[in-house]
Amino acid sequence: MASELRVDKIIPTTGVPTNGTGGVIQTVYSQFKSTTLSTTSTSFIDTGTSATITPKFATSKILIHSNFFYWFASHTETEYCVATIYRDSTNLGDGNLGNNKVGGLASGAGNQNSMQWYQSGDPMAGFNNGASFTFIDGIHNSTNALTYKLYLRQNTNESGGTLYYGWDQQVNLFMLQELSA
Repeated sequence: MASELRVDKIIPTTGVPTNGTGGVIQTVYSQFKSTTLSTTSTSFIDTGTSATITPKFATSKILIHSNFFYWFASHTETEYCVATIYRDSTNLGDGNLGNNKVGGLASGAGNQNSMQWYQSGDPMAGFNNGASFTFIDGIHNSTNALTYKLYLRQNTNESGGTLYYGWDQQVNLFMLQELSA
């Protein structure tokens, strides 16, 4: 005999801890082999890597996992691949989004509107580098469909190089999990 348990929320008996969550409410993901994109820009480009989730609760948190591949045009690059995530039209790497704050850099330093910086790794710059990061969106405040997207850019392009994203022989993953709050 098969059993099935269905609930809307899982909350610990002692309540949700500060800066914590209850259980996973739902998971959606996008997993694919992409075509290669390239840019010489220092402005963020939409990589096409995205997933959409419709939260059941406006108070829940969205846990975002991103795994992707990038490389630079030559082995002499001294650049950085800079990554961030957008929720619809909002850059979550802005650094000044209340509970989503990603600041904390040294005094006087800007946040560069980003979440992660990946060094080109000379002499590895021309090789395909895997990267991943996780972020919690704790302030979406919505039960409407939300689309999260991965954006990338170069840091300065001082060396005149090209940043490449995606490779058709490797799998990119973008996963969203709604966590009860």
